[in-house]
Amino acid sequence: MSSRLTQVLLGLSLLLNCFVLAGFVYRSWIEPPAVVQPGPRPAPGRSSPLEMLSQDVNLDASQRQALKETFDSYASARHERFLEIQSIRHAMADELRKPEFDMSQINGLVDQMTKLRAEQQKENLAAIAELANHLRPDQRDRLHTILADRYGGPPGWRGPNGTPPPPPGPARPSQ
Repeated sequence: MSSRLTQVLLGLSLLLNCFVLAGFVYRSWIEPPAVVQPGPRPAPGRSSPLEMLSQDVNLDASQRQALKETFDSYASARHERFLEIQSIRHAMADELRKPEFDMSQINGLVDQMTKLRAEQQKENLAAIAELANHLRPDQRDRLHTILADRYGGPPGWRGPNGTPPPPPGPARPSQ
């Protein structure tokens, strides 16, 4: 009887291992990847550029309270702009699915997208200017350093001693 029990247990163990292996194979190679659609608002773990900048300059509680309305209006405007950009992206995708491209429609959509992105950039800089008005001198220096790094050149590129690259000089004469 003990031999029979051992065989049953080995059989169940083999069955369990087969199910685990089949699940692994399905999850790794067969199941289609999940399509992730960006949500309308940043997830709790993700912050807006203004929030990340405020963390970089280490705002204190009183500064955050003074800027609460700025942060709220910025988040609302950013959300609205995101929805507008998403609708243009969907319209662009619909246009590109057609058998023949209508370049006048596509050009118009590209122009709308460019305008919305420019407005977003202006809103970003206006919110940063409002943030700068509430900073201490040391925080303001840090802010200007961060902005110069982020807007001044290729991401992450620094000179040999950690300084920004020099401005481009005159072109070399041809030889």
